[in-house]
Amino acid sequence: MKNTKNLFSLIALFFLFNFSATASSDFSIAENESIQQNDSEDLPCSKRSKYCKGEIKFKDGSSYKGEFRYGEPHGHGVYHWKDGENYEGEFVNGLRHGRGKHIYNNKDVYEGEWKYGMMDGEGIYTWANGGQYKGEFVEGLMQGKGTIILPNGERYEGEWKKGLADGNGVYTRIDGSKYIGKSKKGERHGSGRIVWKTGDYFIGKWKKGKIHKTGTFHYNNGDQYSSIWDEGEMTGKATYIFRDGKEVEGTLKDVKRSISNDDEKMEEVMPNLGLTWYAIALEYKVAKRYDLAMENLKEAQKYVPASSDLNKLIHTQIEIVQKKLDEIEGL
Repeated sequence: MKNTKNLFSLIALFFLFNFSATASSDFSIAENESIQQNDSEDLPCSKRSKYCKGEIKFKDGSSYKGEFRYGEPHGHGVYHWKDGENYEGEFVNGLRHGRGKHIYNNKDVYEGEWKYGMMDGEGIYTWANGGQYKGEFVEGLMQGKGTIILPNGERYEGEWKKGLADGNGVYTRIDGSKYIGKSKKGERHGSGRIVWKTGDYFIGKWKKGKIHKTGTFHYNNGDQYSSIWDEGEMTGKATYIFRDGKEVEGTLKDVKRSISNDDEKMEEVMPNLGLTWYAIALEYKVAKRYDLAMENLKEAQKYVPASSDLNKLIHTQIEIVQKKLDEIEGL
C-alpha cells in the first residue's frame, strides 16, 4: 500500500508569530494521502464483492481492519501505518471520507470531517505541544472560520483563507491585549485596533504586518498621542493632545519635559507614556528589530511604578527580547 506523507506548513501561525515573534517549527499539519491497494497481500474478499468485513495486512507492514467494497476500504475501519500512525473512521473508495480521527507518529491528532482523503469541513487539529486549531478546513487547509490557541495561551479567532488568517479577526496576546481588525495572507493588513486590559487603545492601519501611516493612542484619561509610522517604524512626527486641548509636538521625552514642573500632571500622564513605550517596543519586536525593542522597553520602565502590572509585563518582554538578542549573537 502506498503511503505518501505531505507536510503542509501551518502558515496561519505566521500571522500569530508576526505578533509574538515566537515561531516554532513544531507547528505543521501532517497529511497522509489516499489509501491505495497497489501492494497488498490477499484481500479478505473479492474485488467484485459489494460488501464485506475483514482485515488485511500489506507488504510494507501497514494494515487495515474494517469494511470493504469492491476490494477497497469503504465504510468504517481502522488503518495502521507502519510508522505508527493510525486512522479510525469512515472511508469511501479507499479514501478517508466522512468523520474520522487520525493520530500522527509525532503525536499530533486531527479529529473531524474528511473529504476525498483530506481534512475538509469542521475539525480539531491538536499538536503534541498543546497547540490547537478548531474550525473549518477546505482541502486540507484552514479556511472559513476558526480559532487557534498556542501553548503559551496566545490565540487568534477569525477568518481564514488557504491556511492563512485572512479577513476579520481577534488576536489575543499573552499580556491580555487584543488586536481587533483585518489581516491578509497571514499578516495584519488594513484597519485595526489594539486594546489593552486597562481600556487604553491604539487605532491605526497596518501594511504587511507593520503599522503604516497615522496611528493614534487613546488613553483612559482622555489624552491622545498621534504619530506617523513608516512600515513599522515611527518617523518622529508626533503630537500629544491633552484632554484640555493643549498640544505638544515631538517625542514622548518632549511630552515629559513639557510637564516636568507639574507634579499632578506628571502623575497622571506618566502611565500613558510608559504604555506607549511598551506598545512601540512590541511593534519593533514583531518586526524583529530586537535592538530597538529592547531600547523602548528600557525606556518604558522609567515611566511606570516598579510594583505595577505593566512593569511586570515589561520585565517579561525584556527577558524574551534578550534571549532573541543572545541567539542572534550566538551566545
